Amino acid sequence: MATDFLNTPFMTSIIDTCSQIYQAGWAENHAGNLSYLLTEEEIEAYIGTDKKVISSRKLEVPCPNLSNKYFLVTAAGSPFKNIIKEPDKHLGIIQINEDGSGFDIIWGFRGNKRPTSELPTHLLCHSERLEADDQHRIVLHCHPDYTIAMTFMHELDQNAFTKTMWSLNSECVLVFPEGLGLLPWMVCGNGEIGMETAGKMKEFRIVIWPHHGILAAGQSVDQALGLIETIEKAARVYVVTDGKRKQCMTEDQIIALADAFHLNVRKGIVME
Repeated sequence: MATDFLNTPFMTSIIDTCSQIYQAGWAENHAGNLSYLLTEEEIEAYIGTDKKVISSRKLEVPCPNLSNKYFLVTAAGSPFKNIIKEPDKHLGIIQINEDGSGFDIIWGFRGNKRPTSELPTHLLCHSERLEADDQHRIVLHCHPDYTIAMTFMHELDQNAFTKTMWSLNSECVLVFPEGLGLLPWMVCGNGEIGMETAGKMKEFRIVIWPHHGILAAGQSVDQALGLIETIEKAARVYVVTDGKRKQCMTEDQIIALADAFHLNVRKGIVME
């Protein structure tokens, strides 16, 4: 493995993003986690065949279509604010084994750290997003304040939530024309929420966990973070107006905007 590994473009991007999320207040304590699928070019340039297996672990839910793939993953219980200080402790690289039943840790997680407890959810989401988009790379989870607050104020209906988001800011339908996924409240960190979230990821790049946070998937770190920023801005508008708007974007205006940008918007949200 290259000696300048910490200075690779993807590593510096991940570290910077974790710092931004912490500074935004979306990763309190040890909240927040992410996983990044390394490209073949990144593996060849920075990992190659020079790798050493530190330890191996089984997966709760096998992911055979992720066989032999490499992921950069945040560590369990590691605050985002500390990643910039000790990245080799709070980040690690894993390789999924041949049949997708487990993984090898090949770098990082210094001090007997282990991958985030949400790793099964992440891998299931990667699995589904790769089926939908072969350029998919990242799953990012954090706790944006206003998005969480909106789940206390707005009805928890997926289509209604999406329509409200689209009506609050012109950017919303441009950034996520496919809409967003919304789950009922569920216990985090177990197999059920992972399966349900991955199911939503078949259609959406965004899944909101009510009273908890958000997961975003994307082709790049910037794209995933941009999705969350867009959602959070709209949620902030909703919350600071107390959900009481005298006017907002109408269905006709949303449709006109989508038509102007040639967007394939999700059916059933606004009347066409």
